[in-house]
Amino acid sequence: MKRIFLAEDHAAFRKALAFMLEREPHYEVTAQAGTVAEARASDAAACDVAVIDLLLPDGDGTEVIRELRATNPDARILSLSVSRDPGRALDAGADEVLGKDASLSSVVATVRRLAEN
Repeated sequence: MKRIFLAEDHAAFRKALAFMLEREPHYEVTAQAGTVAEARASDAAACDVAVIDLLLPDGDGTEVIRELRATNPDARILSLSVSRDPGRALDAGADEVLGKDASLSSVVATVRRLAEN
């Protein structure tokens, strides 16, 4: 079973993504957060794949990426960003970056690819 962590402040998008991921065989969304504080309080370190928004209401998603990378170096991290410059997220330790305009199916496909590598 692949454990997925979601840190995304847009609740409707996060819930839709969680629903889509839960439909995938052998995937379980084990923790969700809408803020940096919620991410820190969650069980994110136990995930196999994390999807992390860079713009969270109480801080920068790169903080979450760095902390997750420090506590779980084997986790695969997908960052979602409104910026077309993936450098910040990649420098923080993300494996991939998608634009916030990516479709749910694109995000799920990327999570699937990261989970299998």
